[in-house]
Amino acid sequence: MNRKDMLRDKALAYFLEHGIADLSLRPLAEQIGTSARLLIFHFGSKDGLIAEVMSEVRQRAQQSFSALMRDAGGQGGLKIFWQWSTHPDNVPYVRLLYEVQVLAMQNPAVYAPFMDDNSSNWLSFVESTLPPSPQRRATATLYVAVIDGLMLEFLSTGDLSRTSAALEVFGSMSGNAHRKSKP
Repeated sequence: MNRKDMLRDKALAYFLEHGIADLSLRPLAEQIGTSARLLIFHFGSKDGLIAEVMSEVRQRAQQSFSALMRDAGGQGGLKIFWQWSTHPDNVPYVRLLYEVQVLAMQNPAVYAPFMDDNSSNWLSFVESTLPPSPQRRATATLYVAVIDGLMLEFLSTGDLSRTSAALEVFGSMSGNAHRKSKP
């Protein structure tokens, strides 16, 4: 692992603990044992550092979740995603992703490109779990919106039982369309 990757990983650990909304390079650099100047040298700017860290978060999350889906044979993707997302080991990463989603609304020039890519990837995944239909994209969009809402509720309240029950109700209401149909 090179110096830049080590700094990125240390910055990620800092982001998971402190978030990024009020990020300042000097306190970050001090905490991770470097200087703000060296961070700028490696990442170009604070925004460049955030972009690289968030790209790493997304890549790690996608690899972890993809492995889980392979083990499940592609069945029940939304429920498996929910269980993965709400597992205590993954919540800090999910919280960070949602923090960036909120920041993208306030500062689209910095965060929107990351969120556009993230949203597109998630929408494509959900779409791939649905049976073919003329409403497939719209249905996937609905599922993503429901997951986003339930995840924000869970992250805000910590009420896993209630939000998980709501996902179960939604799954029942939608006729379990999130499961891939077998040929």
